Amino acid sequence: RYAIFVMLAVSLPFLVGALFSPAPGMSIVGFQVPFYVAGVIIVLLQNHAINVRMIRAELDNRDLAIKDALTGLPNRIFLQEKLRGMCSELAAPAANGGRPFAVLSMDLDGFKHVNDRFGHAVGDMLLRKVAERLKRAFRPGDVVFRIGGDEFVILLPGTSEIEATYLAKRAIEKISVPFDLGLGTAIPIGLSIGSAFAPADGGEPEILLTCSDHALYEAKRTGKGRYWAHVRAAN
Repeated sequence: RYAIFVMLAVSLPFLVGALFSPAPGMSIVGFQVPFYVAGVIIVLLQNHAINVRMIRAELDNRDLAIKDALTGLPNRIFLQEKLRGMCSELAAPAANGGRPFAVLSMDLDGFKHVNDRFGHAVGDMLLRKVAERLKRAFRPGDVVFRIGGDEFVILLPGTSEIEATYLAKRAIEKISVPFDLGLGTAIPIGLSIGSAFAPADGGEPEILLTCSDHALYEAKRTGKGRYWAHVRAAN
């Protein structure tokens, strides 16, 4: 728009001057100016449209790269990016450092049975419903990721162990309510969760994910449908 405005601002005075100039042939030049300006404007608009399409394509590709196609949740790639950023902020000087945060690793109890009994289409529908419930179970600033299969990770910025425990148990409670998928019978599943805390358990993404996975393993080993913090699992 700015380029078109500049083009018109420059061309109009020249057009008026050419049309009213006593010099021979200038009136012909004046009549040609509108066609020239129109051509330039068309080229500018075409270039603008091409640039807009390219930017949108880049954004769409970026969106596809960081989102899980089934649930629409951020995926493992974005989890790594987000976690690296939070760890970097935490490692910054005290005055500018980030807040402590929690990492929750979780997976569903009984999901394989649902897939085997009802098929993958129903399993996919169930995963979408689970994703919706998980988003409602956590706070607006928390980020829910699906990293594959029936595995999810939640990042809880600025969260203490007490707060993480409350949120994890609330998620377990919400997921334990049987799901109505229109099959004539509600489908019950469970949720097991393990947590790690930064900086208490580490300040690197790989370490935190390993710690939360270890806690998740302990939660499932001791009966499923449970929440374990890494410090308790380690002890």
